[in-house]
Amino acid sequence: MHKNYFTELEKLLDNAQAPYSGFNVAAIVITRNGDFYKGVNVESAAYPTTICAERNAIHTAVTDGMKKGEVKEVHILARNAAQALIKAHPCGGCRQVIAEQSGNDAVVYSYASASLIEPHTINELLPFAFLGADL
Repeated sequence: MHKNYFTELEKLLDNAQAPYSGFNVAAIVITRNGDFYKGVNVESAAYPTTICAERNAIHTAVTDGMKKGEVKEVHILARNAAQALIKAHPCGGCRQVIAEQSGNDAVVYSYASASLIEPHTINELLPFAFLGADL
C-alpha cells in the first residue's frame, strides 16, 4: 500500500508557475529505496522550454544521484485555471521519462482529493514503451 501524499502535493501546488495556462501541477517521486523528490510545473513564454512537474521531480532525483530504473511511484495533483483541484495524468513526454527511469515498472497515482486517487502502472499509461534497448 502506498502512502497518501495529498497534503504535501496540495502545499506544493502553490510553488507551481503557470502564468499562461493557469494549470498548476505538483508531483512527488518516490524511489525504490524510499527517497522523496518534489517537482512543480514551470511555464515559460517560450512554451517548448516549459517543464512538467513529473519531469522536474525526476530530473531532480537524477541530479541527486538516482540511477535509471529506481523510480517506484509518481504522485500527481493538479489545479486548473478556475482553482479547482482535478485529477491529471502525465503527458506523453512525462510518460516516456517515467517509463525509462522506472524500468517500465512505476505506479502513477493521480489525485483529485485526499480520498479520490487513481493508480495506474506506467505500462498501462504507455503501452509499448520505447526503453532504448534497441539503440
